[in-house]
Parts: sequence; C-alpha cells; structure tokens
Amino acid sequence: MKKVLILTSIFILAISGQLSAQSDTLAFKKTIYSFMPQYLINRGIRIDIEKQISGKHFIQICPQFYLSEKDNDESFVYDENSYNSLIGGGVNVYHKIFAHSNFTKNGLYFSYGVSYNYFEIEYFDEYLGSTINANATIQKMGFDITLGYQFMIKQIISIDIFTGAGTRYSIMETNSDNKDKFNATYFGYNYTGNLLLLGARIGVIL
Repeated sequence: MKKVLILTSIFILAISGQLSAQSDTLAFKKTIYSFMPQYLINRGIRIDIEKQISGKHFIQICPQFYLSEKDNDESFVYDENSYNSLIGGGVNVYHKIFAHSNFTKNGLYFSYGVSYNYFEIEYFDEYLGSTINANATIQKMGFDITLGYQFMIKQIISIDIFTGAGTRYSIMETNSDNKDKFNATYFGYNYTGNLLLLGARIGVIL
C-alpha cells in the first residue's frame, strides 16, 4: 500500500511540475465537484474533484468510500459477489487534457490515470467441505484511459460523459482457499483483467 501511495504522489508531482513550466494563464479558477451514480452498483460513493492546473490541463482526484451490510431479503446478481459486510475506500487520479482552449464551449477531452482500492469483506464460503465465515482483504490497482465530452452549462452545472478502457490487478488475502471470489465481473471487488469503461458524471462548478 505504501508503494502505491508513493507512486501516486510521484504521478501527481510529475504532472504538476511539467505543467507549471508552461506559460499558460489560468482562465478557469473554479473547481468542479462531480458525483458518479454508477458507483452505487457496488455500494460505493465516488466524488470527483477537478481543478485546472494549466491551460487545457486539469487534474482530477476521485476519492471513494464503500460500506454495506447484506439484508436478509437482499439478493445478488452473481453469487460470486455475495457477502455479509463490506467496507472499503480508494482513490483515482487522472490527468485530463481538453482538445480546445475554449473547453467551456467545446468539452472534448482525453484523460489517463491510476486507481487504487482497498476492501475488507466478510462472507460465507466453502472450505474443506464445510461452510465457514470467511474474511478477506483486497487491494486493487489499475490504469485507465478515457475519451469524453464535458458540458459546462453556464459554468454552474457540469455533465460529463465518457468511454474508454482500463486494466485492474487485484491481490486478495483470505482465510478461505478460494482466491477467485469477487472476480466474476468487471464490478467484482477482486477483479483482475482488462475492462471497458462507460459512465457519466454530474456535478456543480463552484
């Protein structure tokens, strides 16, 4: 985890250092705060914070928090994703580059960045022929590239639609012998592999 935090810090500093050397004048002094509703699928909340750092370049920091307990009547689409309790967090950091200097009118952009998540999950699992109360900790790291369009309505409301691709690598530690639990779909907390990205952000500009 320390290595991931160090690499993320170096990533942020490298972007800031490179762009601060440019002579572009900051024309957009506001901050964009956005919410990603699709994270509710995974019982998570993600808030994106975007700030211009130079010309057409923005930095995007996206903290996340996950908290859920299974109700008796609750069912999961995939049994591999079922659990009793979940707590977790994470952060994504992106460098967003708009195609046009007048990005408030023409919001086409490209972005790339890294992600890190940590989960603690309690669940039932089969072990040596019996059902046990299993506990798992999962660390998931990734890299994304996206292409999107951001509408800034009267510089008050932001609507951001994007698509792209990414990759994820997960490390799971558990007292069960099934290390593939929660790896059934893109949305799995323990997913490892490539994935397609498609989403929307709705936010305010302050």
